[in-house]
Amino acid sequence: MKYQTCDWLGKWKNFESYINSDDPYLEKAWQDAEAAAGKMPMFQGGAKKFWQKVCVTVTPENPHVLGGWNITAADAALCIEWLAEDGTSLGSSIYHLNSVLEKGLEGRENFLFVAEDAAPDWAFRCLLAMEPMPQRGSYQNGGLLSHLHFQYAPQPEALFDPETKKLRNPMWYATMCEDAKTVLEQCNIVRALHRLPVWEKLPEK
Repeated sequence: MKYQTCDWLGKWKNFESYINSDDPYLEKAWQDAEAAAGKMPMFQGGAKKFWQKVCVTVTPENPHVLGGWNITAADAALCIEWLAEDGTSLGSSIYHLNSVLEKGLEGRENFLFVAEDAAPDWAFRCLLAMEPMPQRGSYQNGGLLSHLHFQYAPQPEALFDPETKKLRNPMWYATMCEDAKTVLEQCNIVRALHRLPVWEKLPEK
């Protein structure tokens, strides 16, 4: 896995907003996901209930449901602004790649970023994240929105055991999606996560 700054830049939206949306097309996408859930073991209790449980972004240190990120380049590092649901800033910092966790979320390599000059108890000081996939902007050529799973905490040892390198909470799948331009792109993320064919256009109501 190769870290590339360009894969992270831009606006990101918390997947919880997809889960809790009352948009009729997203509701239809979730209905289809529920119908397909029985075929996938991890969704036996319901697709939406699964994601509501694992995608939470509130932590003991951060009482706010996240709205998303604004990420800009800072030379080879990332400047990440953390946003609340209403778009207000929860703070920002310059993040440097600290290390790579060989078996993180989904058993894949994960990047550990640490914020420079941040207070040791700041909720967002450490960010553990999968590589964004697919590349940002793929939706412009018919692909899916770029998305990733992540965890965060003030200290890395809160995320994984420093000796064994095992995640403290392997079922915490907070998720960010590339800020979508259309509802169709949002619906297709929901459908793709449940192995459903993506829509070429929004269905008729």
